[in-house]
Amino acid sequence: MKNSNKKRSAQASFDTIQEKELQLAKAFLSKRCKYLEELGEGSYIPSSIDLFESIAEGESICIKPYSGLLHRMQQEATKKDLPTYMMQAERLILALAVMHYIMPSGWRPVVALAKTENWGFMLNQTNPHQFIPTKETILLLLAGDDFKFRQQLLEVFSLDHVLFREGVLELLHEPSSAIKLSEEYINLLIKGKPYRPDFISGFAAQQVVVQEEWEDLILHEETDRALEDITIWLAQRKNLAADKLVNKRIKKGYRALFYGPSGTGKTMSAGLIGKKAGVPVYKIDLSAVISKYVGETEKNLEAIFQKAEHRDWILFFDEADALFGKRSQTQSANDRFANQEVAYLLQRIENYDGLVILSSNLKSNMDEAFTRRFQVMVKFSTPDDMMRRELFSNVFDGRYKLQQPEMIAQVCNKKYNFTAAEINNIFRYCAMRVLHQDMEGTSEAIFHNAVVSELKKKGKAL
Repeated sequence: MKNSNKKRSAQASFDTIQEKELQLAKAFLSKRCKYLEELGEGSYIPSSIDLFESIAEGESICIKPYSGLLHRMQQEATKKDLPTYMMQAERLILALAVMHYIMPSGWRPVVALAKTENWGFMLNQTNPHQFIPTKETILLLLAGDDFKFRQQLLEVFSLDHVLFREGVLELLHEPSSAIKLSEEYINLLIKGKPYRPDFISGFAAQQVVVQEEWEDLILHEETDRALEDITIWLAQRKNLAADKLVNKRIKKGYRALFYGPSGTGKTMSAGLIGKKAGVPVYKIDLSAVISKYVGETEKNLEAIFQKAEHRDWILFFDEADALFGKRSQTQSANDRFANQEVAYLLQRIENYDGLVILSSNLKSNMDEAFTRRFQVMVKFSTPDDMMRRELFSNVFDGRYKLQQPEMIAQVCNKKYNFTAAEINNIFRYCAMRVLHQDMEGTSEAIFHNAVVSELKKKGKAL
């Protein structure tokens, strides 16, 4: 009960802070529109700085996501030594963008003003039922004809500003320079849900979701230790980023190479790392990324990196040899463009501030320029006899327990060399048969047939 009360209290604080900002924005629009309505035609339009207000800074610290964003804006404004009125203007612009979704009534004074002869063309009202703010609308309402203040406000709409750099706001071409919240921040600020993109949103990757837990992952001790290094970095990444001495010496991101035969747990390990850290893992769809046209591959990859930037997402490139393979001797234009792609990727993954995991069947397939830049290289080997026994024992449990457990010993030697994925295939076959025949336990015949079926795929016999 106490936990639920805490959640309600945190949500109430979040709502209160966001509502205060929106109410201040609503009051600003009412006063500013009233002033403009009374202003004579052709008059100089002064700025509205004297109308700016802001809630107390102490009320808005560390309650995410809205006030967490306000806090980052405040930090950036302090770093740039911006005047107080600019910080208030930035907060007002954010509130006006949010208002479009959850307090549209706040735009009524602007809609009424846009219908007048003097202001209609300047406010660019295109939808009589729902006002969509544009960059020009914001500049007029906030700066008027104040040239210096307009110049300062234009910096807010640059790609370097936190609101656009972090993908909070977007500028649309139609209607003219319309300002809207990005899909991610509609989810965060309006729906209160984390953003999880999909292919429909133009993100050529799929989220890796694993049902297993760490105890289900049976690996060699050396591999376990290497994976632990990655989980430690994820746990300490914010502390590392805040440490000036660390920032002076190393880049923010982390790069890992997983290499080894198929079916040895590379994808599952990536999913479990994200699960433990509480961050999503996205497996890049190389078929949607790689293009035969010059420059298209880099363009597709840039879209992925930009989407993931500043979001703590883990990017997982499976079978990465196709993208990150060795460069060839330049003998044709195609070789030159392929090498340019590799050079671009080198620079891009090194500048990504999150975790990038590359997966390959063979370490030797990777370009040396990449391997030098990995913080950790994790070798995934096929299980030894003892590990295979543990894997078989883990999956053949409960209703599916082997009626003759000694059969496990017969298939756990090097002769058959089953990987974890192949053991799961054997279990799947047995589970289907046990359920179909409504049995308790896996019979010797079913297990034998499952093993034979898997061996045939490997070109071996029992």
